Amino acid sequence: MNPEITITVEDESDTSPSRSYTVHFFDTHIFVTVTKTPSVVRKWIATTVYLRNRRRLFGQLVIGVAVQWNPYRGNDPPAHTLQLCVGCRCLIFQLSHATTVPLILRRFLLDETNTFVGIWNGSDQKKLEMEHGLDIHRLLDLRRYVETDEGDSLLTASVEAIVSECLGFEGVYLDQAISMSRWDAHHLSWEQVLQATVKAYVAFEIGKNQGAWRY
Repeated sequence: MNPEITITVEDESDTSPSRSYTVHFFDTHIFVTVTKTPSVVRKWIATTVYLRNRRRLFGQLVIGVAVQWNPYRGNDPPAHTLQLCVGCRCLIFQLSHATTVPLILRRFLLDETNTFVGIWNGSDQKKLEMEHGLDIHRLLDLRRYVETDEGDSLLTASVEAIVSECLGFEGVYLDQAISMSRWDAHHLSWEQVLQATVKAYVAFEIGKNQGAWRY
């Protein structure tokens, strides 16, 4: 990962229902909440809904979405984390350790006025439905819509190439070792939190800049 992308720990208390971090993405500071606690998810969603008028673009709210699972665990492993990013706020919900999925999250994901975007996310919706019964209204894979300045498709491009072309940032790639790590861990590593955040954040930024609500 580019050395200008770093993470700072804000709160990792074992007594807290969530852990807090700041991911420094070049000149942008992303405030990250990692939790398995439904009440924390409810508060995050409620705050997002409250702030949505500031983020709405022609009546649409763009949300960066990413999902992580353990690739080596069985033939079709379920999702262990769900990442949502709106603006400079990111939620990492540890689905595999949650006692329940809040109704407000289910409604948020099905809200037809929201536009959900990701990159290389062909399996994400299936993973969420498998064990957690989560459905997302119209989850877009941005690879199908973005192009180079010359008009060439980026359908087969890497995340690094797409971010470079669409956002102008170099060296933003997904480390394979981190992608293959234990996403069902009770305490995600700093590297996992960093990569999970970046994956959702760049999707949000590209979706917002590209006007994904029009697709």
